Amino acid sequence: MSATGGGPLRAPGADERFQVRELSHRDVAEWFHVYSTRSHPGTRADSFAEGWGDTRFAPIHAPSGEPVHTYYVASTPQAAIMESVLHDVALSPPGLFELASLAHFHLVRLRLPAPLRYVSLHTPDLPRLGIERAQLIDSLPAHYPQTRRWSQAAYLQRPDAQALGYGSRRDDSARCLMLFRQRLPDPPFEILQEEPLAVGARRAEAMALVRSLGLHEV
Repeated sequence: MSATGGGPLRAPGADERFQVRELSHRDVAEWFHVYSTRSHPGTRADSFAEGWGDTRFAPIHAPSGEPVHTYYVASTPQAAIMESVLHDVALSPPGLFELASLAHFHLVRLRLPAPLRYVSLHTPDLPRLGIERAQLIDSLPAHYPQTRRWSQAAYLQRPDAQALGYGSRRDDSARCLMLFRQRLPDPPFEILQEEPLAVGARRAEAMALVRSLGLHEV
């Protein structure tokens, strides 16, 4: 059994029953993205990951072998912060949060093209695949090589999909998308606002979230 109790995640087959759904601006009017300049100082609000990283669903590759350029968004600022700034901070028991780290993070508010087609990995669509949220979304980082097989299969088997959609592991009240740059228009989205998380109202919001979680500030 896995740490989440969902059992081992099977490998996807060659013809899975992936459900492609559509999002409109009525579903989610604006999305949020957090990026960091700590490791890559040249990162900008519109920077996609171009095959680097080690996440639950990326990197993945196109049939040609080239990396799929990916970009994560969440439906709320809180979820975007939980999935980036606080991604590796333990919540139970409460872990340590380094206040100075906020200097590297920026919050982007954006609008996606509509309609946007995505492979749904939300809980209602997982039974048709014969897998559980605990196996795919709530599993630990050690299982990323297995979970990435599913995003890879979804990309290859649904060539009309422009993203993956799923519920945030760190904040299950929010929706998340992993966008596929090669299947989006140019420009891929409209940036409405970009703000540093280290100053002003956004810092206050981030710190309020940190304190509400009972994290230890250092």
